Amino acid sequence: MRLAIITLLATAAYVLATDSDVPTAIESLADSPSRVVLYSLDPGRPNESLPPDALFHAHNVRGQANIADAAEQRALLRALAAGTREAKPDVINACFNPRHGLRVERGSYAAEFLICFECLQVQACGFQPTDFFVTTAAPQKVFDDSLRGHNLPLPAK
Repeated sequence: MRLAIITLLATAAYVLATDSDVPTAIESLADSPSRVVLYSLDPGRPNESLPPDALFHAHNVRGQANIADAAEQRALLRALAAGTREAKPDVINACFNPRHGLRVERGSYAAEFLICFECLQVQACGFQPTDFFVTTAAPQKVFDDSLRGHNLPLPAK
């Protein structure tokens, strides 16, 4: 039953993403963000004893970096946009264990993304045009390279 629901949601997310041109919306965030934060996440249950700033949407933060370099900001967002553009809704798993997170600020606007490269799904918060969409595994290399470049732990597999 859970698999059927997740598959239905992912298919709906793909249709919404295609109809509303999610890749273009992500690319537009890359044009001039005022702040980008990359997170390495633990997809397990949150540690209740941690302060709220040690969590990102109820997931333990293993590490985070403010991405100040404009080229690196664009690389992360364009990789996610490309993965979304190439995504196929029938090539997902039913786990949603996000190990990567991204917060993009542009003035007073903020969008946050929880990314599971295992099931190829993305949950977005504050992002217009949708709250869910699918991606491919291709952007993971760019995200992991950025984490390594900031001496952050790679998400546990």
